[in-house]
Amino acid sequence: MVSTARTNGKTTRGSDVVEYQALVKSFPPRPIRDRQQLRETWAQVERLLAKARRSHAEDDYLSLLSDMVEHWEVEHVKMPALRGIDLIRELLDENQLPQRALVDTFGADSIVSEVLSGKRELQRKHIEGLAGFFNVSPAAFFPMPESPRALVRSGRSGRRRSAAVKGRATARTR
Repeated sequence: MVSTARTNGKTTRGSDVVEYQALVKSFPPRPIRDRQQLRETWAQVERLLAKARRSHAEDDYLSLLSDMVEHWEVEHVKMPALRGIDLIRELLDENQLPQRALVDTFGADSIVSEVLSGKRELQRKHIEGLAGFFNVSPAAFFPMPESPRALVRSGRSGRRRSAAVKGRATARTR
């Protein structure tokens, strides 16, 4: 058992085993098999997240429960692949933010409106700002390519076509 006695104002190394065991005893972690178990586990996660300060044992237990919820969601929840403007709208909604929250990122309210209405394309500086604002990868704001072949045919791949691809494309046009 690891001691948590305080010496010199600091907790000794390690987590509080007794506290962790009490948490496990109060709500034993088990694989989530249905929505009811998910709700019960999520209630424990929310209870821990609502605390202003958590102990190391509570953080460890929260991490375990969060991993269990994530595992269940990966197996059972189908997430639509949102990109670009649809992703911006979803992130605003998820974070309960108004459109005007993006004015600093876009520079003007009118630009935010034009981008969200599809009248204006996202620019690199907007994507960088959005990625920082929402703490997501900039790649999330780029549209998904239809397929690698479609990119080569349209010339939008940004790379030089290989000789083999050029040869096939030339053969098709003859």
